[in-house]
Amino acid sequence: MKRAVQRAGTVGKRETGRPMVRVAGYTQESFRMKVVDKYRIAAGLAAMVLWMSGAAEAQVGDVGTPAPRAGRVADRPRAGAALTASAPDDGQSVRRTQATAADAPTPPANPAAGSAATGATNTDLSLPRAEREGGGGGPTAADAADAPAEAEAKPDETKLLMKLLKVPDDSKVKVYGWIQNSFTGNTNGRPKNGQNFGVNPNNLANQWMGNQYYLIFEKALQPNDQVNFGFRFDNLFGNDAQFNHAHGIFDRAFKTNYFSQYDPAQYYAEVHLPWFTEGGLDIKGGRFYTLAGYEVVPATGRPLLSVPYMFNYGQPFTHSGMLTTLHLTKNINIYNGAINGWDRQFDQRLTWGYIGGFSATSTSGKTSLATTFIEGPQQFPTFLPASQNPIYPTGVVPPPQQFAGLKNPGYHSNDRFLFTTVLTHKWSEKLTQVMETDQAWETNVPFALGNSNTGGFNRHNAQWYSFGNWFLYQFNEKLTGVWRSEIFRDNNGVRTGTAADYNEFTLGAIYKPKPYIWVRPEARYDFTNGPKVYNDNTRNSQLTLAFDIILLF
Repeated sequence: MKRAVQRAGTVGKRETGRPMVRVAGYTQESFRMKVVDKYRIAAGLAAMVLWMSGAAEAQVGDVGTPAPRAGRVADRPRAGAALTASAPDDGQSVRRTQATAADAPTPPANPAAGSAATGATNTDLSLPRAEREGGGGGPTAADAADAPAEAEAKPDETKLLMKLLKVPDDSKVKVYGWIQNSFTGNTNGRPKNGQNFGVNPNNLANQWMGNQYYLIFEKALQPNDQVNFGFRFDNLFGNDAQFNHAHGIFDRAFKTNYFSQYDPAQYYAEVHLPWFTEGGLDIKGGRFYTLAGYEVVPATGRPLLSVPYMFNYGQPFTHSGMLTTLHLTKNINIYNGAINGWDRQFDQRLTWGYIGGFSATSTSGKTSLATTFIEGPQQFPTFLPASQNPIYPTGVVPPPQQFAGLKNPGYHSNDRFLFTTVLTHKWSEKLTQVMETDQAWETNVPFALGNSNTGGFNRHNAQWYSFGNWFLYQFNEKLTGVWRSEIFRDNNGVRTGTAADYNEFTLGAIYKPKPYIWVRPEARYDFTNGPKVYNDNTRNSQLTLAFDIILLF
């Protein structure tokens, strides 16, 4: 089921009532050093690969000639013509692409994925989320530099709504979106609770879902030498609204697992300042998608219908706060920001945290590296109600009834740390590989060891880490094959409800009979290292067959 629903349930138990399994971990300090060491090693190896890739490309005479990228700059180059050549841009340049109608999740070889005129969001799947638009960061200058030529290849055929409203193609304000519906069959049979555990956002078994009815109003920043302003307002209607829910916004307004739900997914204003560097500085404030990781919430910004565990359980979806993107060079972006937590609305009671990172692209545009760090208290200063309809932010364990509404005495020691690193490489014009590794821990999580009705109060450190790999192969302009494999370790059960190694293999495709119609079938196999978490806790594996249909307008 979706993250928001899966986290719900009685105190210290999964929805089924089965006590959470716990695994002995490390001390806080030893685990922190272990994670930091792994992170440094991973970052060092990634940087080496990036450097070697650039060097190798230089030897074959490819330096300075960025390879064509599907829907890259055309959709919306970030401020300062110097955005990273291969950085994915979901408006946050370091994480998920918040796709727009013109953006096609086809790997690298479809130059006509969008046009500069339409201002669509960059959803080139060969880039890390941080370099894709639609949320927090932006493409690097290198990416923006070759966008115009790609954009002129063919007109954007996906902006059906703007054509219907007779809005000029060169209008600075864009209105666009998509409709996504899906069906997911569970080969184990329909569970009694109707949920495909671990499979999100298509969590409902053997039934049709209206996932996303998505509408965007946007005025993109212009990457020039003038101060200019922009804004974006994303409206998410449908089943996936609970998937992207932020605490403090419509907490009890809608029933979970129903189509009739709404979430104001993003709303922010931004300004481009042509200062400090050639590419300038972008500043945004409001609610925006996170920079961390590779996959994203918008259906058109990710390669498959379902998302991995590492995205659904290990990372935030949105932040409320302020984020800056400094286009340091034409190949490097630097991100810094202050946020009011993970997946929650502005609240003066909450202690602010930090988000930062960088994205870099090789001179040829074939290799991109993005890393993100997020830190700060992520519990609540006052314990939430014992029943929350039942949407709790991931990692917040429902309190026993006797603690509900009381002050959390350890709030300021509930620090959560997350490192994400995404490395992408275009092996050829058809084949792209993406790798992501995440490490995270949280200190003194209230009720993390399970909750009793004896009045006891416990705190426990939690850790989770993961590795994911994607291959995208573009057979032709209409068909792209996708393979994803992943392992996610929930060391203490705080993220999923049960401590286990969660593994997932997914084979799928992106078929576009028309630029504005996408069909994405997938076969997904999930399994754990023993714990029975699937089909009402009766199995340790699960095979689902699914597909979605997307209409861009």
